[in-house]
Amino acid sequence: MRVRITTTLTVAAAVMAGSALLTACNDDSGDSSDTTSSPSATAPATTDAPTTDAPAPTDSATDAGGDTAAQGKPVPVNKSFADDVMGEKATVISYISGFQPSAASKSKFSALEDEYVVLVNVKVTASSKYYDTFGAGSFYLTNQSNGIDQASTTILDDDIKAAGYTPLEDAETGKSTTGWVVFTPKKDETALVLRYKRLAANASDGTKITAKNFDIPLK
Repeated sequence: MRVRITTTLTVAAAVMAGSALLTACNDDSGDSSDTTSSPSATAPATTDAPTTDAPAPTDSATDAGGDTAAQGKPVPVNKSFADDVMGEKATVISYISGFQPSAASKSKFSALEDEYVVLVNVKVTASSKYYDTFGAGSFYLTNQSNGIDQASTTILDDDIKAAGYTPLEDAETGKSTTGWVVFTPKKDETALVLRYKRLAANASDGTKITAKNFDIPLK
């Protein structure tokens, strides 16, 4: 069970060798003096071309930015962060703004009429210090203008797979995965930041882990 998702449960899986269990705390707001930071410069950005970077969709969309991303093409980011406390790290490889959902999805999810689709390609490595998984559920898209965090969604996973973009799968303890995370912000939200949230927790070895945010601007 992933401690990042719920802050009131105890991780109930067996401990891997050398790993500790975590008990999540109630404070997951990330509002203390140690809860917001820029990405760590210690983790190198990847230079390998990801296997999930498929040709851009042929349908284009527009947003207020009017940049390359508005045409549904991957825009390189190549920025990383490392959570030295949890032992997790991630590299934001690229993003796509203005991905076009299928007609079936638009018909099924009426809210898409007021939203646009942002895909973020990330490589994640889960902690080997604690029993945990690391995946799309740990990421949020934050609007810089209002500070609202939006969770990722899986409702368009079939659409992005059909377009050649592999959804990000959870990385198990000590393992790495690479894939795309889907967000659906409002059409007027263009100053976007990818946020990784580390929630407050207590480890079985007595370590107290404070909440902290790691932000990587997409524009």
